[in-house]
Amino acid sequence: MTWKEHISQISIKLAKNTGILSRISYRLPIHILTNLYYSLIHPYLAYCNIVWASNYTSRLTRLIILQKRAVRIITKSDYKYHTAKRFLLHGILTLDQIRILQTGEFMFRYKHGLLPNTFTDYFKTGSATHSYSTRTASNYRPIFAHTNTRKFSIKITGPTVWNNLPADILSASHLLLFKKLLRAHLLTLNI
Repeated sequence: MTWKEHISQISIKLAKNTGILSRISYRLPIHILTNLYYSLIHPYLAYCNIVWASNYTSRLTRLIILQKRAVRIITKSDYKYHTAKRFLLHGILTLDQIRILQTGEFMFRYKHGLLPNTFTDYFKTGSATHSYSTRTASNYRPIFAHTNTRKFSIKITGPTVWNNLPADILSASHLLLFKKLLRAHLLTLNI
């Protein structure tokens, strides 16, 4: 499953909504344009992002371009300006950061038993695989993938994202705190 058709449909909706933002941007202040971004653009990028955005960058390029265009419209920037600082300044996550946030949230729910019983024993830790006492014994182990498409599955991306998070985020006591810490961490990264 390449999600090509789904991504194409999202890009059509984003293009339309970005056009709407563009036509009204000269009349509205930045804070209202930011609210409109979260109403017109963000839901399409965030809905089930964990499933379809784990994909080749070449398949997501159109969405990335449209998101950057929307951020330039919100910040009233010229089309030549680099958007990384604009994303950070307004606290807007990129498409890849949204995927990491949702994957991290999934793994937090898994670790704390907040997922349905279907996911019981879905991931294995290093200590479950061998009896050696290593520094990474508590890390989740991604499965081996023979194909590139399999590398995009949650069985691989989940442990990879989780194992790369800082310890202070991993030790969050509840989901809301975890999401807040992870979001703040992602905004500091240049992804």
